[in-house]
This record gives sequence, C-alpha cells and structure tokens, in this order.
Amino acid sequence: MTLAIVLVVVLCGWLLIVAVFARRLAADWREPVVAVPVLIVESDDWGPGPAEDAARLRGLCAVLQEFRDGVGRAPVLTLGVVLAVPGGGREAAADGAPRYRRELLDAPAFSPIRAAMIEGRDAGVFAPQLHGMEHFWPPVLEAAARTDPTARAFLAGTQGIPRHESLPSHLQARWIDTSRLPSSALDRGDIERAVAEEVECFARVFGTPARVVVPVTFTWTPAVEAAWARHGVRVVVTPGTRNTGRDSAGRLTDDGSLLRNGDMGPSGIVYIVRDVYLEPALGHEASAVLREVGERYRLGRPALVETHRFNFVGDEAQTARSLDELRRLLQGALRAAPGLHFMSTEELAEALRRRDPAFVDTRLAARLRAFVLRAATQRRLRRLAWASGLALAAAALLAIASAWLSRPLAPAEAGQ
Repeated sequence: MTLAIVLVVVLCGWLLIVAVFARRLAADWREPVVAVPVLIVESDDWGPGPAEDAARLRGLCAVLQEFRDGVGRAPVLTLGVVLAVPGGGREAAADGAPRYRRELLDAPAFSPIRAAMIEGRDAGVFAPQLHGMEHFWPPVLEAAARTDPTARAFLAGTQGIPRHESLPSHLQARWIDTSRLPSSALDRGDIERAVAEEVECFARVFGTPARVVVPVTFTWTPAVEAAWARHGVRVVVTPGTRNTGRDSAGRLTDDGSLLRNGDMGPSGIVYIVRDVYLEPALGHEASAVLREVGERYRLGRPALVETHRFNFVGDEAQTARSLDELRRLLQGALRAAPGLHFMSTEELAEALRRRDPAFVDTRLAARLRAFVLRAATQRRLRRLAWASGLALAAAALLAIASAWLSRPLAPAEAGQ
C-alpha cells in the first residue's frame, strides 16, 4: 500500500510539472523535426547607402561562392532590405525641424547597390527579403527631430547618406508609435497603406514579389501581419516570439507568444525562428557560433544565423575580419556536418509547410527524441525533472527513441 501511495504521489508530481510547462512542451512537440542540418545566414539592414556598399556586397558574394554543400549548392545569405532613406529636396517645418522626404533604392544614385544585390541573387547566393520601406516610422522620426539632435541630424543628412544604425533604438522601430514611451499602436489605415506601399516598392526594385518579411527590430502586431498576408507575404522571420511594443524605458515587450519553426499564424503566414548570432564587429567568433549551429541540429532545428550590415561596411579592417569569420563559420559547418544543406529562408518555410520528406522527419521516434532534447533545454523544467525523478523517465524514452532510430531499416521501410 505504501509503495502504491508513493507511486501515486510521484505520478501526480509529474503531471503537475507537465501541466505547468504544458504550453512550452506543446510548442516543442508541434515543431517539425528537421531531418538534415540546415544553415542559412541572414543579414539585415541592406539598402540605400554610399556607393562603396556595392563593393562590400560583391565581396560577400565572392566569399559565399567559395563554398558548396553536398549537392553543389552555395550558401545563401538573405538580405533584409530597407527600401528608403532620407534623400534630396529636404524641407523644413515652420519650427525649422527637417521633414522627411524619402529616396528609394531604385533611385539612380543607388543603382550600383541594387545591381550588386541582383547579381548576387542571380548567382544563387543572395535572397532579398523585405525588412521595411524604412527602418523607422517617418511621422515619429519627424516629431523626434524637433527635440532630438540625433534624429534631426539623421533627417537633415548632414553627414552624407544617413544610416539608421545611428538612431536611438526606440526610434528605429517601424510598426509602433514610439513618439512617447511606452509605445502605442499605429492606426490600422496607416498600416494598410504603408504595407501596400512597401510591398509594391519591393516588387518594383527586385522584379519579384516580397514573400519573406523580417520585421524591423522584430517588432510587429497582428494588424501588420494580417496586412502583410493580404499583400502576398508568406513567411515572417521571428526571434521566437512577437514583440509588439516598447516599455517606458524603451525596452522591447512581447505578447507572450511562443513561435516555433513551421508554426502558422491566423493569416496563413509561416513563422521561422532566427536565434543564432554572428556579429564580428561585436566580438562574436565563428567558433562559438558553430557550437550553436550544432546544437540546433541536435534539437532537430535549422540554424538561422543573424548578422548585420554594420559588420561589412565602413572600416575596411573590420570588413575583412567579418568576412574571415564568415568563412570560418561556413568551413567549420561543412566539416562538422557533411550532410549540411544550404537554402533560402523561403525554401525552408515551404519545406516545413509541406512536411517535405527530404527535410522533415515525421517518424514518431524522431519526434519523441527531439521533444525530449528540446524540453531539456528549459533550465527550470530540467531541475524539477531531476528533483522529481521525471528526468529518469524522459531519459528512458530518449534511449528507446534513439535505439529505434539507429536500428537497420526493414526492406519495406527502406522502399518507402
């Protein structure tokens, strides 16, 4: 009787733990298991800039073409493209504050940059993605320019073609009103018009529709997402949640969502998670990034590596260091995983959506194995599991699933 009571207490404890973490566990279970190592490098903030940016893009293109995966595919670097910056013909308001007049990426002054992007795309190593018409919300920036000297200098273009990286982080937000903090929502009509405008501009600049969006500062709202879907966007790159605003200190706030690779939003958009970082200008080294890439494959996930324009423009020595780190990342990934696949984010999202058997392992044992490994990455859950003995049951489940996956295929299975 005592043993029975102990078992009941233990089982109840396990059920309580599972109930507490049910939402995260459910998210880990529904996420597809990627059957092969996948590496995509995502680089944001490219767009109008000094003519030297075209040479830097061609340098990136050349480095990428040095490598091939097992099927002969070169690495794909996605370009999160900003389509406009403050341009010529600037006006001033009555109080002297500069007004925003945009200059688009297809303006003659930026034709070398646009040409370099298209050359890389046609070579199969660049995949342009929509980042935004601007890396800010113009009315907010105009309002800020009345009191903020950085915003005023940015709009006035006193130091040549302005780069949005010089702005305070809260002013770089696009899909929220940060004129006062905490932020507030934008008008739905303004959102609809802005989305239609930027999608049309992207199609005109690149000759192809915008299918993938990387939200500026990873901040967007359901209203923005619905507008993107209405205008043909199929994929949103996320950090694993949806940031919807900024608090009184300017920090990002999210809506509590748990987004996983292959999840589909209410508008039919597919979410992809980017959570590995290679920013050599900030001290990130390829060796550390490679460990993260390997961990994603161990968990049955693709590795999307984030890097930004600032690593590759400006200082030539820094550009050279960044290119070297990118080479080390690609070399190391190919050595560590001979079956590595290079592909674009749009291709990955489509493979996950269709559960393409070439990229998604749908076997129950594979799902169980990935589920246990993913659950173990949650530190609090892991501690409770060891304290309660649930970890022993999970370890047994992992061993059974791993043994099942390692067994030789029966003739009938081999022919499937």
